Amino acid sequence: MTSNSNTSHTYFTSIPWTSRLLAAPNLHISLLPSRTPKVSTEDSLTATTLATPNTIPHCLVYYPLPRTPSSLDAISILLKVENGCNGHPHILHGGIVATLLDESMGSLLQQIEERKHAESAAEGSAESIGSFTKYLNVEFLAPMKTPSVILAKVKVVERRGRGVKVLASLFQKDGAEGELDGQLIECARGEGLFVTPRAKL
Repeated sequence: MTSNSNTSHTYFTSIPWTSRLLAAPNLHISLLPSRTPKVSTEDSLTATTLATPNTIPHCLVYYPLPRTPSSLDAISILLKVENGCNGHPHILHGGIVATLLDESMGSLLQQIEERKHAESAAEGSAESIGSFTKYLNVEFLAPMKTPSVILAKVKVVERRGRGVKVLASLFQKDGAEGELDGQLIECARGEGLFVTPRAKL
């Protein structure tokens, strides 16, 4: 893990309920690739604007290690959100909620793409083409409190041609951050369709 992911890992393992999630066996745990600043300015929203002490200072992706790159179809993401992302007092802005859903879905597809790319590179035929959001439908179920920890659960539900349909849900605990018990409340869910551009001839 990088220094940034080590810092986030230390933070989330200091909270009982998130520490328990990360203690499961055979997990891949890392910083989201989109949290790394790039010279091209790609991902600058999540790598810079939303990576400050008063926005989203900590973020980790984790999932059980897949048998093959193509068998990866779901991930979970932990995010620490602060009050620099508020709309109403102590409530996460709805636009940020939608952004987190979109980013979580895109992160799953990026994890899949990176694993396939690594496999292709090992076979001497590396090729990587990103995808773009065609639509994102968001349903707000309950206000998301700040500051707090969010758990995002993301999965691929359909593949058709160049399109991939992805579902994501954002959860918060109904108690204090440090509590081990207490229910996870689904606060928002989204459905997105991501499309890979046609290859140029």
